[in-house]
Amino acid sequence: MQNEKIGSTWRKWDLHVHTPASIVHHYPGGQDAAWEAFISDLEALPPEFKVIGINDYVFVDGYERVLRAKREQGRLQNLDLILPVVELRLDKFGGIVQKTKDGFSESNWSRINLHVIFDEVEPALIRDQFLSAITRHYKLMPEARDHEARWGGVITRENLRALGEAIIAAAPDDQKSSYGDPLTEGFNSLNVSMESVKEALDTPFFERRHLLAIGKTEWDSLRWSDHTIADKRSVINEANLVFTAAESPAAYERARKSLTVANVTDLLLDCSDAHWLSGEKDKDRIGNCFTWIKADATFAGLVQAIREFSNRVYIGDNPPKRQLVERHRTKYVSSIRVKKKPGSSLRDPWFDVDMPLNSDLVAIIGNKGSGKSALSDIIALAGDTKNRAGFSFLNDQRFRNPKGKPAQHFTASIFWRDGTESTRQLDENPSPTSVERIKYLPQLYLETLCNELGEGGSSTFDSELRKIIFSHVPEEDRLDQPSMDALIDFKVAEINAARQAIIKEISRINADIFATEERMSAEFRTGLEKQLETKRSELVALDAGKPVEVADPGASPEAQRESQQAADLIQQLEAQAAAVDKEEAVLRDRKGAAVKRQALAKRISQAIDNHKKAHDQFLQELAPLLGELGAEIRPDQLVSLRIDLAPVNEVGAAAANEIISVDSVLLSEEPDGLVKRRETVLASIEATKAKLGERQRLFIQYKEALAAWEKAKNELIGGKDKANSIGWLEAEIEGLAGLPRRLADLRAGRVERTRQVHALIVEAVNEYRRLYEPVQSFVQSAQQMDMPLPLDFQVRIDESGFQEHFFARINRQARGSFYGVEDSEQRMRDLLNEAGFSTADETIAFAEKVDDLLRHDRRDDAGRSTRLADQVRRSVEPREVLDYVYGLGYLSPRYSLTYAQQEIGQLSPGERGLLLLVFYLLVDKDDIPIVIDQPEENLDNQTIYKILVKCIKAAKERRQVIIVTHNPNLAVVCDAEQIIYAECNKTEHSFTYEAGGIENPKMLEKVIHILEGTKPAFKNRSDKYAL
Repeated sequence: MQNEKIGSTWRKWDLHVHTPASIVHHYPGGQDAAWEAFISDLEALPPEFKVIGINDYVFVDGYERVLRAKREQGRLQNLDLILPVVELRLDKFGGIVQKTKDGFSESNWSRINLHVIFDEVEPALIRDQFLSAITRHYKLMPEARDHEARWGGVITRENLRALGEAIIAAAPDDQKSSYGDPLTEGFNSLNVSMESVKEALDTPFFERRHLLAIGKTEWDSLRWSDHTIADKRSVINEANLVFTAAESPAAYERARKSLTVANVTDLLLDCSDAHWLSGEKDKDRIGNCFTWIKADATFAGLVQAIREFSNRVYIGDNPPKRQLVERHRTKYVSSIRVKKKPGSSLRDPWFDVDMPLNSDLVAIIGNKGSGKSALSDIIALAGDTKNRAGFSFLNDQRFRNPKGKPAQHFTASIFWRDGTESTRQLDENPSPTSVERIKYLPQLYLETLCNELGEGGSSTFDSELRKIIFSHVPEEDRLDQPSMDALIDFKVAEINAARQAIIKEISRINADIFATEERMSAEFRTGLEKQLETKRSELVALDAGKPVEVADPGASPEAQRESQQAADLIQQLEAQAAAVDKEEAVLRDRKGAAVKRQALAKRISQAIDNHKKAHDQFLQELAPLLGELGAEIRPDQLVSLRIDLAPVNEVGAAAANEIISVDSVLLSEEPDGLVKRRETVLASIEATKAKLGERQRLFIQYKEALAAWEKAKNELIGGKDKANSIGWLEAEIEGLAGLPRRLADLRAGRVERTRQVHALIVEAVNEYRRLYEPVQSFVQSAQQMDMPLPLDFQVRIDESGFQEHFFARINRQARGSFYGVEDSEQRMRDLLNEAGFSTADETIAFAEKVDDLLRHDRRDDAGRSTRLADQVRRSVEPREVLDYVYGLGYLSPRYSLTYAQQEIGQLSPGERGLLLLVFYLLVDKDDIPIVIDQPEENLDNQTIYKILVKCIKAAKERRQVIIVTHNPNLAVVCDAEQIIYAECNKTEHSFTYEAGGIENPKMLEKVIHILEGTKPAFKNRSDKYAL
């Protein structure tokens, strides 16, 4: 079945549901009517409910009847799994419990509830092998021991009823009305020890086929006193789970926190404890359960969820990752299909794949040559990856081999969660202008990057680094710029202009430092149009996913009687919350505008200062011309410049004050501040929601979903000021004609002004540092994940290309310091290796050293003088060389990463690979699917488990992750939601793929089969794998 292949998915599980056969229930009508109402109510559960546990205390006849309804009558097809649960009272007594609505009478003793959750075993097996086995261990409550003669010692309804009748008959007349029915009172008088229960379960019939759960409410009543503290702690720690019936997710969180604080088992599941139909007001009604479990709808799935509780269990209305997928359905692949083209003449089958893909972590495993990388290449190709050069299967040496070129006979299609399809022929690459929808990190790509970084640098990695740093810059600090390069340009534009002015003072030659912007190219236009097309497709998909309208139950008189007052209060509170949000949005808009005004004011001041320097230079150039004119005219008599920065400074100061003022409001912890007001109103909303009727709660939930949908739509449509929105892309395309701009690089310099140029470079470095502070803070926060991640972002003044540029102007056939190709290159390498550029003094020393070598032949001690004009090529002006040397055009700020305080080039291949993986999995904020081929390559086991696993787990929380691994251990410790097992039949030339959740026994056997050392390698983790 498709839902089995897709692996672990979110479903609602309610493991505590009573039937009309229960000792206590409130289903209306006679037995037949009650059962029909009960079964119909289960069939009407929301579609996310897939698993229930039938709990009728110590009887399983209700479970038996539910099974008959499903197996023989074709009912309950909406449920994938029905588990039997037996509820017992343990012989651990607490304080007084009050009479409950279910008929439990007042007692001096409270009993801890123990729930035994069984796998899908037959009811007869539970009766014969468990209930019968514990019968002899039952004991009566202290207050009922006088009636032991009436107790038959065997659990039957008749015996329990007789015992209850005796207890009630012995009670004083004025207290008899407080007792429940005899059957209930008889059951409540029995208890059994935990040891007896575990002994009865310790048989081959129930081995690894049962779980124990403690009822939290009754456990709480057991006091933490000196003589009970050990019992209270041990009884809950002996259980696998804890059950509660919370009124709301917030109440659940408080309950679980109390367990965590008490340092006891806190694996708490919310259950309905249903005794009523779903339409009733009572909390303990069918469907009133907030538990979501990400697992196969099997007992093994439940066991796996317990092992990975934090990752696989969610208590609330909808798991965050499920909501994320629903909001961004264009960014999640639902399935992959690879088929031979109709009419193909190729006889070899190769591929016949139609495989669903999980939205979380997919691990493709198999032996070497089994087709793992083939599948990852195909998925990436269909997703328009940019890293096609790294394909290990779809290349000219293998499946695209020109001799046979089997790839031409196949097409691949990936289907997205929004229902759209992307199809590619396996022998064709997407257009270079296609929008990348899947990020692919094949082994060859990672190895190439590692090698480039090891050799000193990679332009590809630098580009990715800037992109990811930009993704962490807060929106209000981006100054409406669409990329890191654009933001840096904006931030340092006037710094660069100042460098240009100083270089003008050194030389009258201007050189352009920036090439024509990429935006002028046809490819860039096409790219924007493709992005716009994609965004419009996302809008169509979003419109299609508009929440289904839920009618306002407020008009119903019945609903008004239920909770109209609470509903009205929620509307008022939501209006208050919306007002707080609006107030915050206005403040953030004010701050963003103020930040931009402040930056503009600074830029204007720098521009005016540059203009003044240019004006002074112009007056110096004009003076000799006036002297030649023979008239006593001073330059300042002809040209004057009045500068008054006061208005701009006032704007800048006002903007700074505005920022401080807004921050003081945004960050205020005062009772009337935004933070506290929001906390108060949200808490009030949650508290009030708990009082709502079911229909009103669903309507409120619909309104919240609709508001989130409308917000997503508004953000997608955006406007010209909202980067990467539809409006922004439309404005960008419209404005392409006016974008070309001229930017000049300052290549020349003179010694006396080089220090100033260097100071400006340092100022630019500081701007870079401010921009990477957010991403550095993010990386440091990873330490909170108990992850040893000594990763640091740095900015340094980097020398680049000096040797190439320099020798492009030098005649190395002329006698001098740089005579001869090999000798001159060695001399320059030594010179650069000895040089430092972090300070102005070091930089000037380097420039003067080069100048000296140009003017003297330093190949021997004589150091004879040489003419600079003789050292340069015929087409080169001698001054041009010095302009370059002193102008520091070869120096610039550059982002870099260090790992454990080592430069990337100094790291081992494994460390460089780890750095790249951390970079893409943890630091990169892109949310399109990512496919990684063998991420564990060159990593030791300790690094895999301490760092890589945590990065993969963090990544799958916010995007779809697909990994190819030859080590299934990685898939297991990462708790992959889906395992795809690849196998190749080399005789028939075919690849086959099987898939399922890691809890699927069939998939687990595949994992074991290909593990190095097979099953013995699992021995030290037997509990993890339940082998």
